[in-house]
Amino acid sequence: MQELKKSDDARQTKLYQRFGNLPVPEDLVDFYQHLDPADLVDFVQVESEYVNVIQGTRLQLGRVYRAAQKLFTHAGSRSDLHEAMTFEKWVRAHGQSKQTALRLITLADQVDLIQAQALDTHDNGQLMVENFLTLSQSDQMAIADGKVDEKVVGMLLHATPDMRESPIWKGMLKELHESRQAIEAQKKQLQSQTDQIQQLTQRNSDLERSRSDFTDQLSAEKEENRHLQLQLAEAQAQEPEPVEVPPADYDELKERRVELEAQLKDTEQTLEEVKKELHEAQSTSTGSYSQEDIDDLQAQLAELTQQNQVLTKQIKAQAAHEDSRQKAFQTVSARSTDMLSALPRTLDVMALAGDIEQLTDKELQQTDLPALANALEDKANQLRKLMHESQHVVEGDFSEIKGKGVDGA
Repeated sequence: MQELKKSDDARQTKLYQRFGNLPVPEDLVDFYQHLDPADLVDFVQVESEYVNVIQGTRLQLGRVYRAAQKLFTHAGSRSDLHEAMTFEKWVRAHGQSKQTALRLITLADQVDLIQAQALDTHDNGQLMVENFLTLSQSDQMAIADGKVDEKVVGMLLHATPDMRESPIWKGMLKELHESRQAIEAQKKQLQSQTDQIQQLTQRNSDLERSRSDFTDQLSAEKEENRHLQLQLAEAQAQEPEPVEVPPADYDELKERRVELEAQLKDTEQTLEEVKKELHEAQSTSTGSYSQEDIDDLQAQLAELTQQNQVLTKQIKAQAAHEDSRQKAFQTVSARSTDMLSALPRTLDVMALAGDIEQLTDKELQQTDLPALANALEDKANQLRKLMHESQHVVEGDFSEIKGKGVDGA
């Protein structure tokens, strides 16, 4: 069986114009298309009756197959029915396949469903069933399987074959199809928007979680900074204990002074002995000392006296130098300790950290902060320069002091 539809060249037969998609055997299509209208009417009547009989038969067979299927499904305790005979064997025994029987059962179920819905909606159930049975078998199965939109199904069940071929009907189907497409497009757009909202929601949740972690970390750092500030304040409130450390060459200078004092002591002792011996030589009349011996003793006395004077000057200079360096060291140590202890109180840079972070570089340049940084850097350079020059002077002075001796005098 096939449906008699409009040909590709848009030619319409009387059968098509009058009866639309009336199903007829494929071998009879050309025959019907070449009949005169008067003869065609009688054949159409016969074909219609044949279709009604076939549709009724298919519906009745579907109900019979359904009843038989229930018998095999609810066999109760008679398990021998399942072993000796099955529904598929029973259908094959009657010359049909199981697939055909299942399609007819589906047809019967759909007809019963249409009649039940008609009772609920107070529609003409018989007319709806007749309209359903005039559809092609593929359309009937599509409706039964739920593959056709409910609005389209409602329109098909309330439309006769003639109505389904009218331009109004086709326009309605087109509008319904376009509306369906628009609804599907809206659903896709809505689903896309829903997915985007879910993604944004997830992203916002991740950002909130990250923000919470950052806030906790910042709070912990602030708390730690607060403890450090308290410790710094306590340290600043305490008076620093000055620590005096002797110069690096203090021991060498001390040893040099001891050497000079020992040398002076030896020279003074030798001088006393020479003086005593000279006095004896000048006062004695025994002639044990010659004039040459006396002159030699006098020369030694003069030389020792000069050495004694030189050593005395060196010891005094050494003592003065040590006293001056010790005093300078104490002054520098005390003043640097005072400056260092006063620096955190008078120059609390971290107190400005929060305000500095809020200003732009241009705004910071308009304050005295850059000048302050430059001034501090200049002071640091001055201190480094002074310490470098001081090291050079100390080494030079020490070399000079260390190099002087009796021979150098």
